[in-house]
Amino acid sequence: MRHRLRRTRVRLTLTYVTAFAAMAGLAGVAFWLAFAHFEYAAVDSGLAAQARLISGGLNVGNGQVNFRGDTPLPGETKRGIAIAALLVSRVGKIIDQSGNGAGSSALVRATRAGPPPGTPFNLPVAGRSDRVLVLPVAGGQALLVLAQPIGQLQQTLATTAILLVTIVVGLIVSNAVLGYWVAGRALRPVRVMAATARDISEHDLGRRLRLELPPGDELGELGATFDAMLARLETAFDGLRRFTADAAHELRAPLTLMRTQLEVTLRHDRTPEDYRASHRVVLGEIEHLSRMTEQLLLLARADAGSLVVQRLPVEPGAFVEEVVSRWQPLATQHGVHLGAHVSPGGVMLGDRDLLRRCLDNLVDNALRHTPSGGHVVVVSALEGPWWTLTVDDTGPGVDPALRPHLFERFARADPARTPHKGGAGLGLSLCHAIAVAHGGGIALAASARGARFVVHLPTTPSAAPSQARAAPGS
Repeated sequence: MRHRLRRTRVRLTLTYVTAFAAMAGLAGVAFWLAFAHFEYAAVDSGLAAQARLISGGLNVGNGQVNFRGDTPLPGETKRGIAIAALLVSRVGKIIDQSGNGAGSSALVRATRAGPPPGTPFNLPVAGRSDRVLVLPVAGGQALLVLAQPIGQLQQTLATTAILLVTIVVGLIVSNAVLGYWVAGRALRPVRVMAATARDISEHDLGRRLRLELPPGDELGELGATFDAMLARLETAFDGLRRFTADAAHELRAPLTLMRTQLEVTLRHDRTPEDYRASHRVVLGEIEHLSRMTEQLLLLARADAGSLVVQRLPVEPGAFVEEVVSRWQPLATQHGVHLGAHVSPGGVMLGDRDLLRRCLDNLVDNALRHTPSGGHVVVVSALEGPWWTLTVDDTGPGVDPALRPHLFERFARADPARTPHKGGAGLGLSLCHAIAVAHGGGIALAASARGARFVVHLPTTPSAAPSQARAAPGS
């Protein structure tokens, strides 16, 4: 029983039924009291009219009080309603009465023990219940006692009470059933969501509730939120599966090369020079794996929100020139002209090591895609609340089909390119993570030729949280 009371449907029904029972009960009691009041008021009105009739026919003389001489007191109204009448002296002696006098003694006692004269009250008389009215008449020389049987009235009131109780109980039961059904219908979307959540797995995240509810319905909004959550989970799982597959593929290639190299080397005796050459190949693959592992760990910290950014003063111009000078020998080796255009002065706050890694990835990417005789230019400039670091090359540019996935992990312009020629496809996603960690963003800007990557960084750390959403390319 206690377990069932924990169910929302049962608790909603009980709350609704309790409130309805209280209102229905109060309404029934109020109706019965009003009905009883009107019925007793009708009886009291008849008693008062009969009292006026009898009082108007009393004669007072020589200390005697009688009704129209020796005429007996009337025992019924003009409408034929039986009302016993009793004329009693101030000392309690019966002067006159109507009928056979049954219950006269009780009526006489009521003149003394009852409420003040003029106030109707109920009195048991000779095995029945009467409505009694006592009034002083003849200038106070006598008391007029009128009594009307109300047994039928009380039976009517009792029947009405039973009928009201039956109706109220019936309404409560029917509303309990109706409330339970309505609560079940209202909570049906919740049961659907619970069943879907129990049955769903990472293999069928494409399922949706698609509840058909009126616009603005609270449960409809909850269902839409649930569907949106499933869509986000599906996207996240798809990304995770794709990332896992790509990572496995990228890690398998160097491991396969190392294993093959070692197996070939160990088949026959080799000269020391052969062993050194084999070890150099294995060492190169190990360095490639180390770089990839380091990048993956950095991206994992960025995903977890634990990428710590040390915001220290960095002069953009000197920083860009230092990066360009380090890459100048490789650019010369590839026959590419590498230059820098910097804005004089100015300071931005950021993590120098992370920013260097970001700019190194962009410059390395530009040099690998720019043919001999081409140009790569690194530009720093202050644009409003943002510092921009731009890497512009004269290579073939970026395939439009790749642009929506450009900053995803393991994305490459040429799917057939090997990691040695094209990298692991983590550089741009790492640049994006570093820019976002600084409160900025990165974007592929329009260019007449080649590719132009622009990194936006806020001028002050206090502006980063509020401006990160508005950063271009974030």
